[in-house]
Amino acid sequence: MRAAIEDASRGLGQAIAGGSPLTGPAPTTGGLGGFRIGAALGLTNVGILDPRRSTGDVDFHVPMGMLNGAVGLWGPGSGSVDLMGRAGVLTGTGDLEGSVGLLALGGRVSILDESIAMPAITASVFRSWVTGLDFEEFDSDVVSYNADVNSLSFRLDVSKGLVLLIPYAGVGIDRTEIKADYRIPLGSSTGGVEIRGDIETSSTHGKVDGGLELGLALLGFAIEVGRYDGGWFGAVGARLGGT
Repeated sequence: MRAAIEDASRGLGQAIAGGSPLTGPAPTTGGLGGFRIGAALGLTNVGILDPRRSTGDVDFHVPMGMLNGAVGLWGPGSGSVDLMGRAGVLTGTGDLEGSVGLLALGGRVSILDESIAMPAITASVFRSWVTGLDFEEFDSDVVSYNADVNSLSFRLDVSKGLVLLIPYAGVGIDRTEIKADYRIPLGSSTGGVEIRGDIETSSTHGKVDGGLELGLALLGFAIEVGRYDGGWFGAVGARLGGT
């Protein structure tokens, strides 16, 4: 069971952290008074060890819908700083049960301001978390667990405006912690008794992603895809303000 939950921390951490912080290009909002609000739909492919069997994996896809936003705290130019936030819902599919709320909070700083010759480069850090995520129904007749998951993400992002199109890319590292209560029912226990316990573990994984935004004045529409150590992820988003 411990191996299965440790393996799950990677995929579930990616599912709540996603790709670029605001599903869009790298630049900050431009300093004090700048803003950006948006919405996004994401999908993460998760492949983990199956806790119900001694060998084998289980694959499923985790959809997520969220609202996001940023406000400028300092700037403009290189060194400008944004406060970022996200709120949404992660929906269980396949072996994941129900839907749980998602929250994220972090900041982003401009390392290089975009110019005619140079791209925009930013660094960001943010924490995402969900509580009460179930793998199978917890009191069912199969092996199950209930987990609280949080992920601390560090990223570098780059983008360059090309008239109406803005290509962007990023790399990141997620440090995910998972606290889980598990249950092995009588019929699945090798000892002939029901087993309950709890596990607290963590893991680290890397990821890389890229996207393209169509920018129309204060409006933007983006699509992005990426890879992480356990599979792939993608998102589509729209924004008002910002870049």
